[in-house]
Amino acid sequence: MFATRSIGIRALSLFWQLIIVTLSFWGWLFIWQNSVFQESAGVQRYILYFEFLIIGVVFGFDRRERAEPGKDWLIANRKSLRQAFFGLFSVFLVVFALKDVGISRSFFFSYLPSLYASLLFSNYWLPLSIAQRAFSGEREERAALVGTLETADRIQPWLERKQLMGMRTVGLVCAEQAHAEASTLPILGTLDQIGDILRTKSITQLIVLNLSLGGERLREITQLCENAAVRLVVLHDLQPYFNHKTIVFEDDGVRFIGLREEPLESPLNRFVKRLLDLAVSIPVVLFILPFANLLVWFIHLFFSPGPLFFRQVRNGMLGRPFTIYKYRTMHVHDDSDGRQASRNDPRIFRGGSWLRRLSIDELPQFLNVLLGDMSVVGPRPHLPQHDEAFVKVTQNYFIRRFIRPGITGWAQVKGYRGEILSEMDIQQRVEADFHYLENWSFGLDVLIILKTAKHCFVPPDKAY
Repeated sequence: MFATRSIGIRALSLFWQLIIVTLSFWGWLFIWQNSVFQESAGVQRYILYFEFLIIGVVFGFDRRERAEPGKDWLIANRKSLRQAFFGLFSVFLVVFALKDVGISRSFFFSYLPSLYASLLFSNYWLPLSIAQRAFSGEREERAALVGTLETADRIQPWLERKQLMGMRTVGLVCAEQAHAEASTLPILGTLDQIGDILRTKSITQLIVLNLSLGGERLREITQLCENAAVRLVVLHDLQPYFNHKTIVFEDDGVRFIGLREEPLESPLNRFVKRLLDLAVSIPVVLFILPFANLLVWFIHLFFSPGPLFFRQVRNGMLGRPFTIYKYRTMHVHDDSDGRQASRNDPRIFRGGSWLRRLSIDELPQFLNVLLGDMSVVGPRPHLPQHDEAFVKVTQNYFIRRFIRPGITGWAQVKGYRGEILSEMDIQQRVEADFHYLENWSFGLDVLIILKTAKHCFVPPDKAY
């Protein structure tokens, strides 16, 4: 099957890549020192560091890298940079741990261009070369599609990429007679002629594009393929049935269909995220919040005397209400509830606009993080009345409630923050929140935190 071929190509590519990196490392060391065998002790040290270089390169080899049409070179470049970083990081980690002053740092820095070139060459050229050699001649597959013209056209980019793996698409078998000029693929005939098509066109693989053919017809196609020694695969495309992308997962021997991946359903991932929350929030509450309280108190004293904190009920995980804490940035007794802040909002006092622009007003929310009502990173919590309004714009809005709300999030660092002026603003934020929910990782949380810290020093235009 396609996945097995892809896995094999990646494994062979990694094998030959390590050989190329090995040759480039020792070749460059030979050039650098004139003779690699000058000192046996020195060679032994370089052997140790070379081993950790290889470990880093293997660790940076992402086996889940997805192909993108027309971006093969960019993907290879991205992978090469990642592998080079992990490789040298592993080396210098060991150098630091052993406090080895005898090793040549200049050698490793001078080797970096050679390492990058070796990785880029092997990440871009090797998979293509291996696929062409492994899946040509008798290993080439002659594939026919069974389904509609619309579905066939939709997966056309995938079909073109699979040509590198020896799969040549012969044509399309339609449920009913179709006009050849309506499709980019040759029309081979109808479902009633499929037995003859398999035989006369020497088909070795049949790809069914639509489950809507029905159980009886699918069983008939299965038996025809089995009798003719033709591989049969079915496109897993249930989006027309659910109006949503789907995933397939297995639990305790039972297979299910779901609508999305949810990494934070894992107790281990939730534990890691909670540790990160505590690691960030505890220092902020102990060492930053007291000074911030004093600063904001002085600002209130000069510009708008009144309570230090602003409290408001927001919806949290699974819609549970909680009290959110912020520094007050609006005048007391003004109608500050229920209405979003706008540019040049008269309710905001002079010092309050500065607090909002630098996001200092958000600091008390680290208390909410310690209490467990919020996370450092997650979808921003909204007022209940805003939630009811936003769900009318995008019906799947409440999916955001699957995880704890956050002080910052993927939507905020992507620029979708501030006042909501249109339905597109809501949709962009919700899509960004869904991306975070479905693709959470520890690294993504760290990235969002770093980007947020940058925005605190260089506020975006929408920070008001």
